[in-house]
Amino acid sequence: MTEMKPPEQTGERLVPAMHPAEILQQHAARYMFAARYCAGKQVLDVACGLGYGTDYLRREGADVVGLEINIAAVHHSQYHYPSSTFVHGNAEAMPAEWGKSFDVIVSFEIIEHLERPQDFLQEVIRCLRPGGLFICSTPNKSLYPFDIRNPFHVREFNSGEFVCFIGSFLHVRQLLGQSFHPRWQVLFTAIRGLVRRMLRAFHVPPLGVSRALSRAGCPSPFEGNSILTEKVVLEFLPCGIPRNSVPAFLVVLAEENSE
Repeated sequence: MTEMKPPEQTGERLVPAMHPAEILQQHAARYMFAARYCAGKQVLDVACGLGYGTDYLRREGADVVGLEINIAAVHHSQYHYPSSTFVHGNAEAMPAEWGKSFDVIVSFEIIEHLERPQDFLQEVIRCLRPGGLFICSTPNKSLYPFDIRNPFHVREFNSGEFVCFIGSFLHVRQLLGQSFHPRWQVLFTAIRGLVRRMLRAFHVPPLGVSRALSRAGCPSPFEGNSILTEKVVLEFLPCGIPRNSVPAFLVVLAEENSE
């Protein structure tokens, strides 16, 4: 059988062989963190992309299903991870038979893409069992206050907005962060964002400083298409947000209200 290529790359779906190691570390660390809550549980991985995270949770002991709207990505995942289960579907309208089916629902970097995120959270509530856990992450717009808007994002959140929005549907247990930067760098990114807007307005090519906040020299946490725990750099794991630091990503742990 010939090797199945990943679906067309838009820049938003992570491909292990094509993205920088720091971005791979961030994605892998989120799944490594989530695995603490998923072993032995019925788990749903929403917008599972190319399936590497779903398969990692399975290998860590979860009974997990990956949900993905892109049918080519579903076929790619089924080819590369035949021991895992993948379903083609929409996060805003999940299969009707999934009511009260999952102990944990994982959702990494999807909520900012949705036209109707409130419908998604209603579906999360419908599909979680009483007392179930929702683990959700999103980029922190506070780190890039004036940057050019990502064309794939419908709504971006800062920490207060994220907690308030999730909290209007579920009980927020904890807010965590990932990939921290000192607060002074917000000024740097704000200036950079304004410069990029000006250059774009005058059709001037970028200055090549977009990786100024990136960490150089990270190893990839992947071997082929699979996450390896021993290759994940622990400083990328979600944790409490230190004072005077701004996280690049926000991670919320929220519970279904069983009352």
